[in-house]
Amino acid sequence: MPPRTRTKTLNFEQATARLEEIVNRVNNPETGLEEMISLAAEGLTLIRSSEQMLAEAELKIQKLEQPEDEPAPHTPPHDDAEFSLI
Repeated sequence: MPPRTRTKTLNFEQATARLEEIVNRVNNPETGLEEMISLAAEGLTLIRSSEQMLAEAELKIQKLEQPEDEPAPHTPPHDDAEFSLI
């Protein structure tokens, strides 16, 4: 399965676990150059996807931290006849 298709279905924890697998595989001296290139491409896709998930989570947290909009204090309408500069 192509890396881009596979990474779109992973959640953050799965993406992190897959990145760990990729690092271990790349660090293996028996891994060939072509496989390393493929793994690097998949890893970059996973990193970008993970960064997007983190950014979305941060926005959700920021929204939760914002106080609910309180209604504006009620002020009676101004009657221009009441206010005179003279």
